[in-house]
Amino acid sequence: MKTSDYLKKYGVRLKKHLGQVFLSDDRIAKRIVKAAELTPEDVVVEIGAGAGTLTEELAKTGARVIAYEIDESLAPILQERLSKYPNVELRFEDFLKAKNVPEGAICVSNIPYNITGPLMEKIIEWKFKRAIVMIQKEVGERILAKPGKKTYGYLSVVVQTFYEVKKLFDVSRSCFVPNPEVDSTVVDLKRKPVDLDFEKFKKFVSMIFAKKRKTLKNNLRPFLSIFEGVDLSRRAEQLTVEEIVELYEKWRRALECSRG
Repeated sequence: MKTSDYLKKYGVRLKKHLGQVFLSDDRIAKRIVKAAELTPEDVVVEIGAGAGTLTEELAKTGARVIAYEIDESLAPILQERLSKYPNVELRFEDFLKAKNVPEGAICVSNIPYNITGPLMEKIIEWKFKRAIVMIQKEVGERILAKPGKKTYGYLSVVVQTFYEVKKLFDVSRSCFVPNPEVDSTVVDLKRKPVDLDFEKFKKFVSMIFAKKRKTLKNNLRPFLSIFEGVDLSRRAEQLTVEEIVELYEKWRRALECSRG
């Protein structure tokens, strides 16, 4: 049965505040799962199971699948569609508030557009060793952006600091029901061996990008003594991820020393 048929069968009404669109093209789901190269030994987390198009393809790999879905009205569809897969665990809760996500798992998801930023931060926070995610094309461009590009900013830096990022393919809006107003992109994130305090790092990156067109000297004004001898005439958008991490470490060490 097609995804659109499931939605009609159970009379599902879309919830605008959740930004719901459902992947309906099985071919796209298959391409995403193939890219993930899953084995039965893997633990997979899906954020936003929706009507289960991607979930079902994940289940077929034999991997342990933990699928999160905030909308409990979709439970009848997911339970019917996935009833023959004992390797799938459905969790009807908000992933942003989840407490017991297995660290080191693989995330394979069609990320809800309206909360992409917070969800990308959660992917970093839960230390997924890999993430294959479908996101709004514009957000994908920001995540993949390099220094000097207009799209390079906070999200580019925090994601690229913790993950090697690669674009896999674009997905047309026609592959969803209802059709969203934008196209999507599938990206592959592979965890780097980085050991940084994510909360502190987020704070620092937010600070240097607070006024994007201003120089580092302006954005770091309260901490100029820490960066004595450092060229602060450039803007954050001109710095590589490595340069930003270097500045962060200098800032972090200075603050720790000042607190004794």
